[in-house]
Amino acid sequence: MLVVGDSLEAGSAPHLEAALGATGVEIDAEPGRTSSEGVGVLARRLRPSHEVVVFPLGTNDTSPDVFAASLASAARLAGGRCLVVATIARRPLRGSAAAPLNHVVSRFATQGRNVQVADWRAAASSPGVLGRDGTHATGAGYALRASLLAEAVQACLGGGGAGADGAGGGIPAPRDPNARVPSDSRARDAGRPGRPAAEPTARPMRLPARRALLALGSALRRAVSPVAEALRDARTAATKADPEPVLGAP
Repeated sequence: MLVVGDSLEAGSAPHLEAALGATGVEIDAEPGRTSSEGVGVLARRLRPSHEVVVFPLGTNDTSPDVFAASLASAARLAGGRCLVVATIARRPLRGSAAAPLNHVVSRFATQGRNVQVADWRAAASSPGVLGRDGTHATGAGYALRASLLAEAVQACLGGGGAGADGAGGGIPAPRDPNARVPSDSRARDAGRPGRPAAEPTARPMRLPARRALLALGSALRRAVSPVAEALRDARTAATKADPEPVLGAP
């Protein structure tokens, strides 16, 4: 699979490779990358052997129209491949709020394409996921983002893309109300804690943030797959990561 991202993917890359197997994942992540720049990278890097395209860009965008055009272009380039996109969580950037960009993602995911949506916006609304700049993740946050993307990829490989009604896949409702995401104090940059991927469903990820995080925590107790084991192993070596420079600096 091919991952085209920005600094959020640069931070989550080790966890994503651990979850999905580094030999099967190609990650091209550049801080400050916009969605339109990502389209150019996708056009250059995409090969027939890639089965899934992960395109979780948009955080550095300020124009919803440009973002919508970029997603449409990414879908055309992906062809029949499953396409993974993500919702946006950040503070206003050059006067542009994230909400209009998230409306673009919602519309895109319901237009009959083979799409999986990783709901980063919902997950990032819980304490301890984002760093001080309100845009980049903590160590635990990067691991959580990787687990959301890994689950979406697994749903793609399992044929869980958009169906006839245009609905993408996402994480299921939580089964263990006592499960919790690791706290900041356990997230350090020598090895960030991860969360195992849960079984995909056939509906889009639109869970409240707390339920999204609890779902991942509950999966830790149940999962026995290599993906779960890899992410759980990362947790034992965790150290805290400081936020990276602010995205999209002028």
